[in-house]
Amino acid sequence: MPFSSFDRCSIIIENDIIYRHKVLRVNYTTYDLRRAQDSLNPRIPSHADVIVLSPENDEDNEDPHPYWYARTLGIYHANVRYVGPGSKSPEPQKMDFLFVRWFGRDPEPQPGWKAKRLIRLGFVPGNSGSAFGFLDPGQVIRAVHLIPAFKWGRVTSKYLPRSLIARGSKDPDSDWQLYYVGMYVIFVFLFGSIVEKQL
Repeated sequence: MPFSSFDRCSIIIENDIIYRHKVLRVNYTTYDLRRAQDSLNPRIPSHADVIVLSPENDEDNEDPHPYWYARTLGIYHANVRYVGPGSKSPEPQKMDFLFVRWFGRDPEPQPGWKAKRLIRLGFVPGNSGSAFGFLDPGQVIRAVHLIPAFKWGRVTSKYLPRSLIARGSKDPDSDWQLYYVGMYVIFVFLFGSIVEKQL
């Protein structure tokens, strides 16, 4: 949904300050109905990937997938006031948000349990308008474990030129071309013990 200049002028960030945080903790329920917590840290790429529900689960999409995947690049909050029509309070409200780089799903070859293939992802090209975005931390389901697809190697400028923000200072010039989504399977044995294994 596009926002007009009037809409933008109706939002005031208190003192023009956005606060940055180092870690985001996400609470979630495990498969055996226990509480657990993930820590997301944008400075460590292997601890910065998240999974959110996809809005593409509708009849219009031929190949719907229930999730979208993103790499967290920054964790922020700001105190924001809305002064436009319908404003209910003049007091600032704390707004938390994430700056993310989106992954796109590779539809070929067809992934899934029947095909015995993991879901494969790659970064959305940097020149696309949907490569980066902002995300409400409340939409994050949990962290996701992504495994680099070593067979496809690394790429330098295919998706994004050199970037300290999107890639970090350790390797600002290249990304893995593709990643696999690590998935868990729960095996139930005859004696009732449950064992989780990562594929």
